[in-house]
Amino acid sequence: MNGFSKTVFPIVFVLVIIFLLFFSGIPGFRDGAHFYAPLFQYLYDEVAAGHLPLWNPYENLGQPLAANPTTAFFYPVTLLTLGISVLFRIDPLTAYTGYAAGHFLLALFLCYRLARCWGCSRESATLAAFCYTFSGNILFQWNNVPFLVGAAWLPEAIRQADRMINRNKIRYAIGFGVVLALMILGGDLQSAYNAILCAAILWLAESLAESLNSKQYQWKKISCFSLPFPIFCFRVFRFRLLLFLLSGMITFFLAAVQILPAWELGTFSDRTLATHQQTVYSFSVPPWRFVEFLLPCAGGWQFPENARWFSALPFDNEIWVPSFYMGFLPVVLAFFSFCKQKQHNIVSNIDHVRFNQQFNHRLNHRVFVSFIIFLFFSLGSLGNWFIIYPILTYLPSYGMFRYPAKLLVVATLMLAILAGTGFNRLQKEELFRQRIRFILWFCYPFAVIVLIITLFRINIFPNVPNCPLFGTFNIESAQSGLLFTAISVFFFTFAIRLTIHWKSASYFLILFVALDLMIANTWMFAVVPNHKRNIETSFNNTIAGKKIPVRIYRFPVWYPAEFATTSSKQRLAEAICWDKKSLFPKYTLPQRICVLDVRGTLMPKDYNAVAGKLRSEWKYGESGIFETHLAQLGVQYIVAPDHIRFDAEQIDLSDNKSTWKIRNPLERSYVLFEPNRLILDVSLQAAETVIIPEQYWRGWRAFLENGTEIPVKRVQEIFRGVDLPAGKHRLTMIYDPPLVKIGAILSLSGFIMTLFIFIFGRRFDSA
Repeated sequence: MNGFSKTVFPIVFVLVIIFLLFFSGIPGFRDGAHFYAPLFQYLYDEVAAGHLPLWNPYENLGQPLAANPTTAFFYPVTLLTLGISVLFRIDPLTAYTGYAAGHFLLALFLCYRLARCWGCSRESATLAAFCYTFSGNILFQWNNVPFLVGAAWLPEAIRQADRMINRNKIRYAIGFGVVLALMILGGDLQSAYNAILCAAILWLAESLAESLNSKQYQWKKISCFSLPFPIFCFRVFRFRLLLFLLSGMITFFLAAVQILPAWELGTFSDRTLATHQQTVYSFSVPPWRFVEFLLPCAGGWQFPENARWFSALPFDNEIWVPSFYMGFLPVVLAFFSFCKQKQHNIVSNIDHVRFNQQFNHRLNHRVFVSFIIFLFFSLGSLGNWFIIYPILTYLPSYGMFRYPAKLLVVATLMLAILAGTGFNRLQKEELFRQRIRFILWFCYPFAVIVLIITLFRINIFPNVPNCPLFGTFNIESAQSGLLFTAISVFFFTFAIRLTIHWKSASYFLILFVALDLMIANTWMFAVVPNHKRNIETSFNNTIAGKKIPVRIYRFPVWYPAEFATTSSKQRLAEAICWDKKSLFPKYTLPQRICVLDVRGTLMPKDYNAVAGKLRSEWKYGESGIFETHLAQLGVQYIVAPDHIRFDAEQIDLSDNKSTWKIRNPLERSYVLFEPNRLILDVSLQAAETVIIPEQYWRGWRAFLENGTEIPVKRVQEIFRGVDLPAGKHRLTMIYDPPLVKIGAILSLSGFIMTLFIFIFGRRFDSA
């Protein structure tokens, strides 16, 4: 069995690869469908055309693109994926799928390394890694790839931080800084921030442990330093502080190309407004949802059919993830990993006794720290239900994030590590098996009660409202979910009893957990085949031959009325088809259609005020005002539900949507319209300020045909303007952001500096 234990993780790793290949496809739900996949396709097109995608002129009158962290253009893996796909002409959506799948495998491997570093056996580390990767909190991030990138690197960040704190080595400080930089460049600044908080907790716990263990040496000489204990503690604290500062410096320099422009965008974005703070807690986790860690399908399924009975409860929130499930057995083992270990009094080898005592002390310390981190981030995910997250918002820039539920990623990682520790003890300790057997007597009655309720079809479900996308509540699917829960609990208790009496069954138990998570959570791994996404829109024929840019106002999210009253197993594909036909952002990005009022990401606050005014006008204003203001913004077409009427020319009516043509929009004679460059022909009777219907941002420069640079200024709150004399002019505008250039220089310098410190720091560590 020792030989087989070495192959457990490779077998599970190959099993995950087979799973990813079998379910290969493009993310079919939420941001993964309409946001990141079209964005990656747009980046692919820009790189293939030889452009540096710094500016996005196709959304909100133009806004910084690479400065937005979720774009992750400067992330080395993104650059590598784009380069390979362009070089070998790989389909961009296929490359995007491989990019996401690769980070699943990375999360699996790095969690395994962390569990092994924290004292788990190969089998236990494999169980922990699989539970983390296939938990609902991680698996669902297939639909939100930047968050998946952060979750993939998080175990390595904690491992490097732990080694830096416990071993006081410069190379681990470098490793911690590099991993944080990768998380930031990958688009997940909040996960990097959370990793720093974890490191702070580890530091405090280790300092406390050292103080308690060295209490007997206070005010006495310490042989290795020949210094009083307070001076020794100060030196250790000072050196660790220097290591933390070194990590922070490396992180800043390596990620400066992303940090500096992102800081500028965040400073002038809608995240600084009071309205953002009011919406943050909409992403909090209600306390009752923590039962989903333990029971599969506890709240029902959100899609592809509406079988989520939790929707009837107040304050239910499935925006972050519709299920937290990570296995019944792992959670039970995690919470029983705190049982006191049985001490063996008769041991022949004294040195072996001391080694075991030190190892058990270190293992107990890891369990304690893991639980503290789990508890801290679990309570923090409650948002406004508990005090932790409101306190975190006072940290520098932390209030700009909007996902309290995202703290569950850290909590899930720690719970997986605790599950691995518990499984390790289940294999080796007879006393631990006896305590686990005690809890099983409570599991059987629960499974039987749920099974009886399901078989007799006792209606325990409240009146669940219809979902605008997934239709009416499907009670049969909800009851089948309860049946699956009961069967899962029954088989898990049976499997644990089998493991108690047969130690070799632990390998079977790992595969059983893997099978359970794949069956229970695969429904969240929403994919749609690529051929079902190739939808041609009727609007393409409408705008064929028109001058660029073609600018539209697309109303916020709406679906056909029949979606709310019908149910379909193909609803995800139907929703993608509808969104593409109705020009939902960012499906318009690869088509180069300019759209106003694109939300869900960082938006400059000045433009956010204009967009808010537009929303209030079409909702409450008089007829004609809305169209007039759209015309001033250069909008040519409106795409809206069929029941809304405008004082404009109706040119198309199909599929529950109307297309309206606005009369006399503000236009300019574009000679060239590219993301980072505009060329316009302007003819003036007298000197005036020329208004260009594009959003103003620092970094835009204007040149006349003779090469003379003229200043670009802000006009009418959001537009770019230039002062020109009378006559005919060819105006060229180039986007040249200074912070991106400064950040690129700092990142290159940081890379050289990191190599230098790594080479000479290892010599210092050896000394």
